Amino acid sequence: MALENLTFHVIVDDRERSFWMDGPGGPNGIWLHFEMARVAREQGKSLRGFDVRAPSQETALIDLQSFLTGYSFLGPWPTNPKQ
Repeated sequence: MALENLTFHVIVDDRERSFWMDGPGGPNGIWLHFEMARVAREQGKSLRGFDVRAPSQETALIDLQSFLTGYSFLGPWPTNPKQ
């Protein structure tokens, strides 16, 4: 049985050394990109985003934590990210 990879959307704040991850069933990547750009403009943040493919959210998180060493995982992107 082959495992299907799922797509997870990741937003990284390098200044705060943190990241958010939304998984399958979460906001679509286009919406998330525009929301990220809006918050970056309004709050002067330097955010970047990319997608990760993995068979599960746990696997994606493990991969991201090894890739983003020293960064804090903040959960899913908030629906009202004015934090």
